[in-house]
Amino acid sequence: MIHVLVMGLPLAGGLALALLAERRRWAPPLAVALAVGAVLRLVVMLIAAQDSWQPYDLAVDFRDTADAVRDGRDPLFELREGGWHFLPFLAYLLAGVRELGELLGLSWEVTGRILPVLADLALIPLVARLSTDPSPEVRARRGFLYACAPVVLGVSALHGQFGPITLALGVAALLAARNGRFHLAGVLIGLSVTSANWSALLLPGVLLALPAMRQRIAVVVWTAVVPLAFLFSSIPVFGTPLDRMPETLSASLSARPVAGDWGWTAIATGGNQTVDAVYGTIGTPVLALALLGALWWWRKADPVSLTLALLLVFLIVTYRFGAQYLAWPMPYLIMLWGRGTWPVYIGASIWAAFGYVYMTRLDGAGWADAHVWWALSSLLIIAFLIRALPAREPDRPPVSGRPESGDPGSAHEGAHSGVP
Repeated sequence: MIHVLVMGLPLAGGLALALLAERRRWAPPLAVALAVGAVLRLVVMLIAAQDSWQPYDLAVDFRDTADAVRDGRDPLFELREGGWHFLPFLAYLLAGVRELGELLGLSWEVTGRILPVLADLALIPLVARLSTDPSPEVRARRGFLYACAPVVLGVSALHGQFGPITLALGVAALLAARNGRFHLAGVLIGLSVTSANWSALLLPGVLLALPAMRQRIAVVVWTAVVPLAFLFSSIPVFGTPLDRMPETLSASLSARPVAGDWGWTAIATGGNQTVDAVYGTIGTPVLALALLGALWWWRKADPVSLTLALLLVFLIVTYRFGAQYLAWPMPYLIMLWGRGTWPVYIGASIWAAFGYVYMTRLDGAGWADAHVWWALSSLLIIAFLIRALPAREPDRPPVSGRPESGDPGSAHEGAHSGVP
């Protein structure tokens, strides 16, 4: 219980600061938002690094990937069955921070979390820049709200997961596209997709931000070329034979068919986690159809709304889930900020924190018992996600400039809320 209290303090502190900032209408300068974000992440990271429990993927898979690269071995063929598989881009980054940690005398528990934390900090100004509200004060507040969001603190500084890296590249690609730098946008979204294949959900928003078909085609080409370049880099770097490239690609896209943690699979399994390919056989085409439907339904939305809709629909329908997935829509939710944002902001933070902080203290039997109602309670979070779905088309700001009826926020913040 001592650990729960110690780790819970910075997470609760971040949530309290966010609530206070919204209530008082604070608009801290970027330097203040970055400082607060850095302090919160550093505190969480240092507490997590000293803990006897470490996330298995960080402690084993990511470390083994780094060591494989340093030894000249292709990590896609060296890692355990069912472990993390990805294209060499992240493997190279992990090897770099592993080397840096040894040079500086830092433990892997610290260095393994550095890149996600830095990427998460980079998202603070990106969220402020891409906010859909024209008011500089509101944009500044939204950057601060991201800096304090407990769910992203947990994913980056506690779990050390790759989501913030993928998101930072994807959000930066949208900013580059909005500024007309389409080649840079293509490289950035290509790197994002190379980091994690779910980042393909961020591509339509980047394309929508570009006015010309020629520019969109260039971005699509870059999105294919960058991952392929890293895939084929394993030939000179690791000596992987050319005829093993299809096997390499297949391995990088593979994932264990874990189900029962979330949504409809939690109902199907009674809240029990299971490894069963049947759920993937059913869930994959259902998910694909849902995403195609969302792409058509929100085709006239602005780029942020389209991206948010795709991410939320993915979370609502997916059969395979990890608590770190809840960080994916958070930058776009905060950029858009509607009436449905606070329930997701608070609910997702509490739900993920319970899994990260409390359930990791339990023994096998205690974890299994707690998992049943934790997984089934995800239905409440899904209801919040549904409510946070954005409008189909860009909203016009209120004529009066006053807050809309029923929305305690500003007129600008209320203008982007609503479910189609």
